[in-house]
Amino acid sequence: MNRKLLVITLAIILLVVGACWLTKGRGRGTAPSPDPHSGPEMYPPRVVRNLIVKNYQVTGENETVYDRVPQRVLAVGENINETLVALGAEDKVICPVRYGNPYYVPEPEYAERYNRIRFQKDTILNPETVLALSPDLIVSGQSLFTEKRLKSTEFWNNRGIHTFLPRNANRPALRTQRETLEKEYDSILGLGIIFNKEAKARKLVEDMERTIDSVRIQSQGRLKPKVLIIEQLGKNLITYDDTKLAGDICTRLGAVVPNSPSGTIGIEYLLQEDPDIIFVVKSGGDPEEAADYFRNMRSLQTLKAVRNKRVAGIALNYTYNSAIKTGAAIKKFAKGIYPDLKV
Repeated sequence: MNRKLLVITLAIILLVVGACWLTKGRGRGTAPSPDPHSGPEMYPPRVVRNLIVKNYQVTGENETVYDRVPQRVLAVGENINETLVALGAEDKVICPVRYGNPYYVPEPEYAERYNRIRFQKDTILNPETVLALSPDLIVSGQSLFTEKRLKSTEFWNNRGIHTFLPRNANRPALRTQRETLEKEYDSILGLGIIFNKEAKARKLVEDMERTIDSVRIQSQGRLKPKVLIIEQLGKNLITYDDTKLAGDICTRLGAVVPNSPSGTIGIEYLLQEDPDIIFVVKSGGDPEEAADYFRNMRSLQTLKAVRNKRVAGIALNYTYNSAIKTGAAIKKFAKGIYPDLKV
């Protein structure tokens, strides 16, 4: 590495570390800074099971022993940071990073505290910058753990830095990992154990389960509507079938979600299935604009969902690695499937 490149690299690291230290020092306006003489909150040793990830692929199970609440957390992703707000643990984050979705909206009950978070801008996440932060825990999606970014979870665990990754935050295109509601619950409960917020985490999950149960009871005896969940990705049209989180939610709510092993579909597939309801997923944009594209498509005007005005847009944050947004996702899908029910 030549001298000029070395100077630039060191400058970037210092900027990122300095920004994160300033953020932590100001407390982000979310909670009082802890008493420096009190030390971290201790608890009896507890084991948290999570994932070993390398090259954006799950390679095994990871068992980590915690005996104190982490104090220096790197939290990556809007959903993850909002989940920490819901648990009351956002004051432990020294470096909050988001993916930069301008359409992301926190849930009303968490909005005030979420909007106080001073997210880091233009943060380059690589081993050098993260090691310089001296975190004790990294919470992020699985996509960061590649050779070009944060290497592997074992790289950090071998250096005494814990990692916690949502189980549903896998590589969607591979379709090798079944996404389920239980995995979202597991992520929330796992964070509750780590941050000593188990009662809050259990209540959040129980509220989600109660919503599912309520909808199933109210819809008992009805014909099962057929639901398709689709997303336009460039020139490709993909579907979230019953192996994906969105499909699993709709199935739990009593709908039929056709299986689609390849994931990529065409207009002829929509015409063949002729669903009762279509949900259109949008990442980084307006979900209703995305839905309008299909509502107005000339070749789809014969579909029941189009004729009966049952095409709805939904943001990606509610359909993939939803974390705290799982509760709202259940309600959004339930309202789309059963507009007349109390949810």
